[in-house]
Amino acid sequence: MTGTITVRLSEKERKALAKHGKISDVVRDALSLYLREKDSRRIISRLRELQKSPARGTIYEDLQLIRADRNR
Repeated sequence: MTGTITVRLSEKERKALAKHGKISDVVRDALSLYLREKDSRRIISRLRELQKSPARGTIYEDLQLIRADRNR
């Protein structure tokens, strides 16, 4: 599904965007990049939260994980 958006640009902004190609393509790429960057920040933030809490496990469990990894 596609949608349409309207963006108001000054003449200066329009000329700057036009230097990079077709304005609609440049805006589409910019929106895509913006959304990926937001997702990346969210994922990194979640990873930092997970890394704050120490991993809980016994030495025996660690050995089982190492053996399983070696057998792959």
